[in-house]
Amino acid sequence: MRKLEPMNKSQQIERRFSVLRTVLAIVISMAIAFILIVTVSDNPGKDFMTLLTGPLRNTSNLTAIISKMIPLLFTGTAICLVNSAGQINIAAEGAFFGGAVAATAVAIIPGIPSMIHIPLCILAGALAGSIVMGIPGILHVRYNAVTIVVALMINYVALYLGMYVILNPLRDPAAGFEASYQFAQSARLPYLFGNSRLHIGLLFGIAAVVIGYVVLYHTGFGLSARTVGKNQKFGTYSGMPVGKTIVGISVLAGALAGVGGTVETLGNYQRFMYGGFTNHGWDGVMLAVLCHNKPHYMPLAALFLAYIRTSADALNFTSNIPPEIINVIQAVIIILVAAERFLAGWEHKAIVGSTKRAMKAEGSAE
Repeated sequence: MRKLEPMNKSQQIERRFSVLRTVLAIVISMAIAFILIVTVSDNPGKDFMTLLTGPLRNTSNLTAIISKMIPLLFTGTAICLVNSAGQINIAAEGAFFGGAVAATAVAIIPGIPSMIHIPLCILAGALAGSIVMGIPGILHVRYNAVTIVVALMINYVALYLGMYVILNPLRDPAAGFEASYQFAQSARLPYLFGNSRLHIGLLFGIAAVVIGYVVLYHTGFGLSARTVGKNQKFGTYSGMPVGKTIVGISVLAGALAGVGGTVETLGNYQRFMYGGFTNHGWDGVMLAVLCHNKPHYMPLAALFLAYIRTSADALNFTSNIPPEIINVIQAVIIILVAAERFLAGWEHKAIVGSTKRAMKAEGSAE
């Protein structure tokens, strides 16, 4: 048992440095934000405090944070799943959009009981999303297509096909603008706390994270996906169904992203009104990098992103600070977290030192 100790210790050090890297990335990005605010603001101290604490000043902002979090839980978890299987499948954007369109097609049908209507909408969104993200996986397995290229193309197929459906068979000519027919009341998601605008999609988002975590870390399918993601040849030689695993994880991820589009649309709007991509899928890619493809960290990553975006909204109301500063913060954080060589020398020294001490202690014990 002692021979396993250096390996366990090194894993602990790697996790510790992973957390440290993320914290330092946030601190450095905030320092850069402060410098930028000083250069453009007449009251930099006040504006920087608004950036840090603005979302905490009233319940409306707190509600906005949670509301912004909800769709990110779905798309972030979806990207964690496909990344864990070694697939750069960024079709979560198209899956999110396609799920919203498919759910709209069901939500506008009148006369369906609420207990059936909402599940039908969710099922439609999941099916559409699974098709969108499943296609890159299938083409990769069947024809060795480059997943990221197919995913990029399928995003636009989902966008333009979805807009055709919304602006033709589902368009409401009485709306006065380009939008679908109104959703039936039975299809709209109920609020959690009266009129707080916080809908039960939050519970669905938490469920999506739990599903992603359980599938990846507590099922044989998840073990196969993670093994294939680390070494596809080893998975093949071990007798794992590599092709089925890649397609299966892509379909599951697409279903989660599609449900995210369904929840976001039915929870916040009375009709489909998107005119293009919502960028929730791209946000999911960023969040998956932040939490190192571990779904159980996704709520924290989504909360952080929702918090700084709500801070940007607060700054827009109280100062002349451009919202692009928030984009700078996001970019710096992602660059530093994704940079594997950031703190790598320090981490390597800590692992080597720990291993030497463990081996010395083992020799003394013998």
